Amino acid sequence: MKTSLAGIGIFTLTALLPASVMAETGSNRNALGSPNPQQILYVGNSYQYYNNSLHNYVKRMAEAAYPDIADQLNSKSVTISGAYLSQHDIKSYLFPDALGLPDPFDVVVLQGHSGAALSDEKRQDFRDAVLRHHKAIEATGAESVLYMTPAYSEDHNSYDPGMTDKIEELYTAVGNELDVLVIPVGLAFQNAYEQRPELALHVDYDGSHPSPEGSYLAAATVFAALYDTSVVGNPYTYYGRIDEDDAAFLQQVAEDTVAEYYRR
Repeated sequence: MKTSLAGIGIFTLTALLPASVMAETGSNRNALGSPNPQQILYVGNSYQYYNNSLHNYVKRMAEAAYPDIADQLNSKSVTISGAYLSQHDIKSYLFPDALGLPDPFDVVVLQGHSGAALSDEKRQDFRDAVLRHHKAIEATGAESVLYMTPAYSEDHNSYDPGMTDKIEELYTAVGNELDVLVIPVGLAFQNAYEQRPELALHVDYDGSHPSPEGSYLAAATVFAALYDTSVVGNPYTYYGRIDEDDAAFLQQVAEDTVAEYYRR
């Protein structure tokens, strides 16, 4: 695969898989090569750094689940406001000593721009960036992971009821092309809204960024995808900021969404 990728020219993502096939094809990967990562780098934009940062939520869930190795769990987040993945210099991030970490990264989580799936040009830019970043990540011995973003809510000016499907198709196709794990955060948001539409996972002033409950759901989905212990019952609730009943609901949605997406 690595050899053939080098010879692939520029073409639109639709050339990879017909839309009808993309919509029906699930993820080829259902687990990391090495589960329970201890050193994680998150790369993205404000979708991650809202509400005291996604990486902090996931780390605290992992510390609660694995208290015996809590002092060995480390994560860093590199975010640029409004950034596309193509605007990140991944190679400069992959030196853990420069970021104050004792060991190399096990996993690098890549989150694209919220609009990455909304045009052929943006889809192609996303794919090209992921391929380029994956090559750099793989060279360090780490695993690349894709973070499937949630769609806009009805409060957003560009709300589209079919946006989740477009995002899922993009991330699944690129993830399968590279045989890397995809974390179905966008599907978890959709499933949670279908079950409890009154629970706000987006902030209402823009319909794009996550509320604290949205960040919690995203983190629970990341945890469910990366670790071999269920997130259901995890005691971390953002220091009591997330209502216990809401936390239990969001944990179950995350667990169910990951299981469903990986067995398609």
